[in-house]
Amino acid sequence: MPTNASGTGFWSAQQRNNARQGRALAQSLFLGSNTNAPLSNNRSGVIPTSSDGTQAYDLRVTVSSGLTMTVQPGSAIVNRSGQGPYLGWLLPAAQNVTCDAAPATNPRRDIVVMRIYDAALGDTVPATGPCSIEIIPGTPAASPTDPVTWDATGTVTSWPTGGGVGIVLARAQVSTGGVITLTDLRRSTAIQGTVRVALPGDSPSDASFMPGDQRWFSPTIDVWNGSAWSTGTLVGSTYGYAEYSQTTAQTFATNTDVRATWDTAVISSPDISYSGGIFTVNRAGVWDISGTMRINGAAGNGIFERAVVLSTTSATAYRFGGMNNYDPNLNGALSPYYVQTQYPIIGKHRFAAGEQFAVWLWQSSGGNLATNVTLGANRIEMAWMRP
Repeated sequence: MPTNASGTGFWSAQQRNNARQGRALAQSLFLGSNTNAPLSNNRSGVIPTSSDGTQAYDLRVTVSSGLTMTVQPGSAIVNRSGQGPYLGWLLPAAQNVTCDAAPATNPRRDIVVMRIYDAALGDTVPATGPCSIEIIPGTPAASPTDPVTWDATGTVTSWPTGGGVGIVLARAQVSTGGVITLTDLRRSTAIQGTVRVALPGDSPSDASFMPGDQRWFSPTIDVWNGSAWSTGTLVGSTYGYAEYSQTTAQTFATNTDVRATWDTAVISSPDISYSGGIFTVNRAGVWDISGTMRINGAAGNGIFERAVVLSTTSATAYRFGGMNNYDPNLNGALSPYYVQTQYPIIGKHRFAAGEQFAVWLWQSSGGNLATNVTLGANRIEMAWMRP
């Protein structure tokens, strides 16, 4: 006979399920943290549900006037070790909270939190109720510090007074003149299997704990591989792609390495910077670089070499793409326009963020040559492929 074991329960058995069992249900739905202990760790944070198309409104804190701040409606998960996740909400209207009077001599850091009290666990529930939006006042100092800290799950546990658990929404630094400097500290959470939308309090280095978890940390959708985040998708037409063209002919001397110049940004991207012929890669990963460069010949100059190469840092550094050829002596029979050659620019290279590269021109005609910009041929494209 097999040996069986009792389950803990199911949801919902009428008149039998208690709040703890309800939290067990929530634990199975929302993102976990770094332990498999029963009812132990979920990722605490705001659940993004509403926005203006550019930022989430849920539990967003703004300065209303003076020392008064407005907290928008929203909901959040607040983890309590050994008890599971509490689902708290501020609905249906925004609420105002007000800081203590401005300090006399030094600035003060106050922290705005959503705090949850559970009377069944011995917490003293305040007049504002078991789910409360509170300001935790700090101590004035020349370099003020936060009056509370929070753990890796995003949960506040170091209350100056009282109990309960909570999450941080914002930091309000109050000046001696009564002016609030506000920092949005909201972290996000999400239902398991969905893409978590990162909020201003999230950090790119925040770990996940389930392989396959996904997050949108603008401009990328990242996937947790078990030990680190891997970029899965770039979101937005200006990310991961740039295109430049040369619309003004460039003259370059014989036997001299010269950087090609690109005077027109056809498609610009924050992932690629350009200055003085040098491209700086701002997004690490493998980039596919392609394009063309047309160079005029020099009729009657004999056999000579022309070259176009892709190289990091300098013309003699690591070359990861290029082409060269020899042109015969045409004895002046054709004009330079007709002896021009169009070179492909092709190369793939893995860049670290901040690395640079350039297109280098070289020729041995014995005189000056020039690029040929007719028909828009001189163009370079850079496309991000993978981390």
